[in-house]
Amino acid sequence: MKITSGEYKYRNIEVPKGIRPTTEKVREAVFSMIRDWIPGACVCDLFAGSGAMGLEALSRGADKCWFSEINRQNYRILLNNIENCKAGEKATVMNCDFKTALARIKTKLDVVIMDPPYGEMDYYPQAMGLIQELELLDEGSIVVAEHLYDNKLSDTYGRLNKIKEKKYGSIGVDVYIFE
Repeated sequence: MKITSGEYKYRNIEVPKGIRPTTEKVREAVFSMIRDWIPGACVCDLFAGSGAMGLEALSRGADKCWFSEINRQNYRILLNNIENCKAGEKATVMNCDFKTALARIKTKLDVVIMDPPYGEMDYYPQAMGLIQELELLDEGSIVVAEHLYDNKLSDTYGRLNKIKEKKYGSIGVDVYIFE
């Protein structure tokens, strides 16, 4: 798998065994949808896995990305991928659960990308609630949620309102704006 655009274009991304990475096609589509939020952005890649989404954001002009990955083996691969892209100065990587990771972030986020394991539907409302409780978003910040398309997400989570819903095969991508 490779980064699709920007500064790190064509850099290889190792994918940990047992995870389902966001395909290049879906990453291209997502970043086409959210391109206006990326330049200069502070991004959080929750449930990072390989880190492909956060690295794609950095490659396309985000200033900073917080990566959260709880699995130790996946975390090591994530670190290697960040090193391979020479993105270490822009990356903060946390080997912990998403709740602990969000509590460690002490800055406002422009973009939050979440792609939890598809069987964990409770993670979406928990994460969206905690992001708001910890006051990590400014008005106009967005949350991008990837999920199985058949597992519909709510139109609202607190002050997060869905502004886009797309389908890519069996994958759904919802974009929420903080208002």
